[in-house]
Amino acid sequence: MSRIRDFARKHREVLLYLLFGALTTLVGWAVYFAVLIPGKHLFGIPVGDTSGGKYLALYTAAQVIQWVAAVLFAFFTNRKWVFEEGKEGKPLRQLPVFAGGRLFTLVLDYLITYFGARALSALFPALNAVPFLDREWNFNEIAAKVIAAVVVIVTNYFFSKFLVFRKKKTEKNAANEEQPPVA
Repeated sequence: MSRIRDFARKHREVLLYLLFGALTTLVGWAVYFAVLIPGKHLFGIPVGDTSGGKYLALYTAAQVIQWVAAVLFAFFTNRKWVFEEGKEGKPLRQLPVFAGGRLFTLVLDYLITYFGARALSALFPALNAVPFLDREWNFNEIAAKVIAAVVVIVTNYFFSKFLVFRKKKTEKNAANEEQPPVA
């Protein structure tokens, strides 16, 4: 038991980031699919369609709405529970930097999911409209979203750790870093 406790203490930040990254992903997916699935039905877009103009407009709206919800959830959870250094900064200064980095990963998510769904749909057309739980699902689209999530979570960790919630150098630390070690 002490090994587990020691491991958890040593890797606290990464473990909490993975936990809250997974929760952020779930929040984002819940919002994304809550917009996309009823939107497809509302606008008469076939379940297997991943290329039409209506689909692209709906997909874009779902991605943007998902992004806003996920960024807000991730910012406050990362600031409060994941990055100890995050508590030192001012939230109104950190949030724009955080959101700016997340804009980059929004583009990654958008491109990986969109082109991934199209590529997987071409490779595995039988998975475009699979009956499951009393409805049809596009498993290629879901698989592309999962792949994008992995890339986004890893990229966001490094961005948050080294740009948003990094420890600020104090004058004493900066002076010590500039002077060569005494032999």
